[in-house]
Order: sequence, then C-alpha cells, then structure tokens
Amino acid sequence: MTPFQVFDAILIAPFRLLPGPEAGFYFGVCVLALGSALLGWASKSLVAFAHRVRRKSEDGEARRRSELSFKALQMNDKDAYLAQNNLAQEHYGNSLALSAGRGAALLWPGMIVLAWLSWRFEGVGMPYLWDSAGPVSVFLPPYIAALLGLSRLNPRPADPYAP
Repeated sequence: MTPFQVFDAILIAPFRLLPGPEAGFYFGVCVLALGSALLGWASKSLVAFAHRVRRKSEDGEARRRSELSFKALQMNDKDAYLAQNNLAQEHYGNSLALSAGRGAALLWPGMIVLAWLSWRFEGVGMPYLWDSAGPVSVFLPPYIAALLGLSRLNPRPADPYAP
C-alpha cells in the first residue's frame, strides 16, 4: 500500500461507520471537520509556542520604537520621528507575519481534508442539497462550527505570548 492509500483508508473510515449512505456521509464529514479543527488548534499552539520569544521581541520593539517616534515628534525632530516610525512599522509588520503563521497553522488541516473530499467525492451529488453543491458546501459549516466551538472552550490566556 502506498502512503496515499493509507491516508485515504484512514479518512474514509468514519464514512463507513453508519449503515445509510446519507447518514454515513454527513457523519464522516462531521468527524473530519472536528478532527481537522483539533489538529489545526494543536498546530496553532505549536507554532505559537515556537514563535513566542520572537513575537514578544517584535511587539516590544514595535512599542519602544513607537514611543520614541512620539518623543521625537514632541521635540519637533522630523527626521528622528520618520526613522523611528519606519522601524516601528517594520517590527509591527514582523509581528503581523508571525500572526499569519498561526492562522495558517490553524487552517492547513481543513484545506487538506477539503482537497481530499473534492477528489474522493468528485461528481457525486450531495445528499439533501441542490445539484451544484459539492463537498465544500457540506464540510465548511461543521468545520467553522468546530473551530468556533474550540475557540470558546479555549479561553485566551492572561499572557498574550502563551501558546
């Protein structure tokens, strides 16, 4: 067996647990949505843990440069203000890039499952939906609900740099 066949066998297993094809399809999609959301949250936590020192440094430097730019503005030193403001923006941009990494870590499992669903169920009509509905229209609502539910279960830590 190839690795793709093993991957396919694992992902199709929840679809075969219930006897009816419609019930099995929706159950399988919901299981994959929940599993994708859980793997996404675990990935996001791992990335946040790996980036915490860098993020703290970038945020602190952006704050410090911003304060220096305001001090330079109060002293009517336009050159110093522009230099410090540019540095603050650079560090803020780096912090945003680190945030984008956490967002990508949260979403990658769902995108892989969507690609697999599209490949596996290509051309199959979705039960109880309109003719042009595809696996995306069935997968996204439970996936979004799972992500929102997990975000409600996981309150924000007091330390913003904690994973």
